[in-house]
Amino acid sequence: MRRALALLPLLAFMLSACATREPAPSGPAAGPIAMGRNAIGEECRAIPAESDAGVRAYSLFCGAWEQASGTIAIVELYDPLPAGGETLDRQLALEAGRTAWAGGLAQRAICQEPRPIAGPDGSRGLLASCQLREGGWPYVGVTLAKGRRLMQGDGIPAVADLLLQVYHVLGVGPVTEGAGVSDLSAVLRAALGDDALRFGRGDLNGFERLSELGRLSNSVEDYAGAETAYRRALEIQDRALGPDSPGAGETLMALALEVSNQGRGPEAEALFRRADALLQKSFDKAARARLGSYMAFHAANTGDARRALSLGRDASAVRRGIVDDLEAAAGGGANRAVLGSLAAARGDLIHSLLLEATVSLRLEQYGLAEAAALEAENLYQRTRGLPPWWHARILGIRGLARAGKGDAAGGAALISTAVGSNRQLFGAGWPVASSMLELGRVYAQGGTDDAAIAIYAEALSMIQDVEGGPSLLPLDRIMPYLTVLYRQSQADPARRAALQAQMFAAVQNVREGVVGQTVTRAATRFASSDPAVAELIRRQQDAVRTRDRLRIEVAAETARPDAQRDRAREAVLQEQLRAAEEEARGLERQLQAAFPDYARLSRPLPATADAVSARLAGDAALVQFAFGSASSFGFVLRNDSIVAYPVTIDRAQLTAMVAELRRGVMPRAGVLAPFDLSLSYDLHRRLFDGAGQALAGVRELTLVPSAALASLPPALLVTAPPAAGRPDYRAAAWMMREMALSVVPSVPAFLALSDGARRRPAAPRPFIGFAAPPFQGRDGAGMAALAEECRTDAVLDPALLRALAPLPETAGEIGEVGRRLGADPGDLVTGAAVTKAAVRERGLDQYRVVYFATHGLLPGELRCQSQPGLALAPPDHMPASAADDGLLTASDIALLRLNADLVVLSACNTAGGDARLGGEALSGLAESFFFAGARSLLVSHWQVPSGPTVRLMTGLFAQLDADPALSLARAQRLLVSDAATAHPFNWAAFALVGAPPSPGNGA
Repeated sequence: MRRALALLPLLAFMLSACATREPAPSGPAAGPIAMGRNAIGEECRAIPAESDAGVRAYSLFCGAWEQASGTIAIVELYDPLPAGGETLDRQLALEAGRTAWAGGLAQRAICQEPRPIAGPDGSRGLLASCQLREGGWPYVGVTLAKGRRLMQGDGIPAVADLLLQVYHVLGVGPVTEGAGVSDLSAVLRAALGDDALRFGRGDLNGFERLSELGRLSNSVEDYAGAETAYRRALEIQDRALGPDSPGAGETLMALALEVSNQGRGPEAEALFRRADALLQKSFDKAARARLGSYMAFHAANTGDARRALSLGRDASAVRRGIVDDLEAAAGGGANRAVLGSLAAARGDLIHSLLLEATVSLRLEQYGLAEAAALEAENLYQRTRGLPPWWHARILGIRGLARAGKGDAAGGAALISTAVGSNRQLFGAGWPVASSMLELGRVYAQGGTDDAAIAIYAEALSMIQDVEGGPSLLPLDRIMPYLTVLYRQSQADPARRAALQAQMFAAVQNVREGVVGQTVTRAATRFASSDPAVAELIRRQQDAVRTRDRLRIEVAAETARPDAQRDRAREAVLQEQLRAAEEEARGLERQLQAAFPDYARLSRPLPATADAVSARLAGDAALVQFAFGSASSFGFVLRNDSIVAYPVTIDRAQLTAMVAELRRGVMPRAGVLAPFDLSLSYDLHRRLFDGAGQALAGVRELTLVPSAALASLPPALLVTAPPAAGRPDYRAAAWMMREMALSVVPSVPAFLALSDGARRRPAAPRPFIGFAAPPFQGRDGAGMAALAEECRTDAVLDPALLRALAPLPETAGEIGEVGRRLGADPGDLVTGAAVTKAAVRERGLDQYRVVYFATHGLLPGELRCQSQPGLALAPPDHMPASAADDGLLTASDIALLRLNADLVVLSACNTAGGDARLGGEALSGLAESFFFAGARSLLVSHWQVPSGPTVRLMTGLFAQLDADPALSLARAQRLLVSDAATAHPFNWAAFALVGAPPSPGNGA
């Protein structure tokens, strides 16, 4: 996945080394040797390093960096090189590839054919242009030969001049001063360009750290975290090498895949196109094959099966051809440069084959998946030095393929081996839990229910406890577990309640879609806003990485044959691992204790059915839905029971039904279409009929919606078949006639809101309202453009906010509501005064009701790490930072301090600005308001004219009591009883988000 430099990322690589002989050259000084300054002014030093017999090796360190900027190896040849001319150059190239240094460089970098260079003092050398395999950064390697002595060095371009002077500085042989060295330096500058000489080890360090973080985040399926890391890595690359460096294509393709993994197809395709354009300039033949593999995965993500398989096979074919060519060139194995390239190429092919196999599994092409995995395993067994966890991944894919072909027992055996291997490598980490989830799926497919339940329960327990687990866990990964538990509950009435409570607890681990992304980003922003939190998180993440690295090293050492094991080294590693594990645990405990607010956002406590039931009154119920791609479940919790039941609608069907129902409340050219009462009843039947009598006697219903249901206010549902003929809205059996309705974004939010300990003294002031920012657009095009804006933490262009449709009537709306609540005129903020600074600085914790009458940005997908938010007054000019850009994001809201009984968002539209349903974004926004201290929200799912809105609000506040949900239901019933406002467009848009009063807690 990366880079771009007008001159091509080059690795000036001057090779020349003949076969070594004993003894080694006379020993160097034991301590650091001053080498002078590099091209960016850092003082550099050569430090002796471990090496093979007959080789003097050094690491080249510059400035204060702890990572080397280059390496140096000096050897003596058995025989002198031939005298001058092409014969010398050919022999030099031959011998240069035989050294251990050449093999190591080939594994780190891709190099072009070296070209000979000469100095007038008789020294000879080779220069090859290369790029690092990690990110395509320019790099230099130098081989100089004089007599029987060879110096081979590599490093970033900034140390090129120092490498050319190694003979002189290290005192291993004379080099004529003057033209020779100067000419070599000029050649390097001509090949690399001045820009490539200006980046230092610090730039590369930052890039490598972020790339590693991206890979680790991907490995735990934290695709949003991986996206963040790769975007920041790309920023470093662009700043150091310019926006057109070929290496940036690698980073871009990695970023594109993480975006695709989050379901943002069009955005991913644009990134892939940018990567393709840059990779056209790269001399790495495998780069475009890697691009093909990633695009195959993207095609599978978007459901294009034929293209996915075609791209995957083509990518593997290209890499297979590279491996075949290198195997032919390796011959007897004397050329270590070729062997190093071969090992790297085989690793690339294994990676490609595993991607091909994974795509085939998604498309249920199990034979193709097994064939690709077997070829990968054969290559793995033939190649030394590959990461040990690759084999576990290969075994896991083989197991899934075997199970898909009908051999569940054989598949389970292979995946069990993979679980054991991962457990040895990672302990109780996410890679282990992830492979256990796959094993549970195979057990469930094979009908071994008890084994499936046991392995899923262990995996979910591990996920709850592990540091650095996934920020998102899709429902479909545990759906087989739910199915098995439900099947067992129906077969065993005595254990039914316990098994269904286990189902409910499992669903609480799910975090997916826009809600999960919003909460994750709010947690990240919260951490970054407090330097103390950020530093503790950094230390804890570093400790986790150190622990995981040591686990792998211990596993690799203990896996050696007995004759090759180093017991002393094992003991040292084991002690280091114990210390690292304790440090990681201690820092996690410190983080949770010192910063409980961050902990509540990033890792909410698991919720149980008993905890929910204890907070429900006798006439109240909580209903949660879990909509999968192929099957779905509902859960009804009362104060003394839980009922789980299958729901006869999957995620795609739900989306289609919700979209159709919303068409009936969205005017077209100022005309309202009839609302489909029959379709509304059909959806209600599918959602609730399976619950049987579990909802009998319920007067307070709290819903935990998910997927598209979050974009449908529950008041729109009809509980009985409508009469034939013209829709009679006043006579319809609206659900809100039977019970007060509220929604909560998650079960942990329900528990926190209904917990009596969170009740605080009432705020002293009644009302503050923000309305009618100075937007200047004419239609919905402005909202669509804002939703499509690729925005990370950058400043938002004020022109995008300015292009939103104005809302002049909302000024009167907050004036009327504020007047009825006794608001001070100074607490009615309108027009250009509705800024982010005003929201931050008005002391919102002093108000019982906080009212926002403005557009909500609630996209159906969060592009470029954007967030849902509220549009406020745009600044006159481009602000210096996002803190004043006019978009109040979920992260901004989480940092507010509120003490509001009610927050009103009256002009939101969960149709989303990007043609997708945006209810999940609204749920994510609600989580942020609750985190900031709000006790409940009243939110609109579409913009309602101010006339009906004011009537609804005044009716609600006129009879507002201890239960806002009941007050809302009463106000809605008044509007539906009036023929002029009976159409649900006028009254059903608003939903109460928050928990009803708990037993004994009061208002």
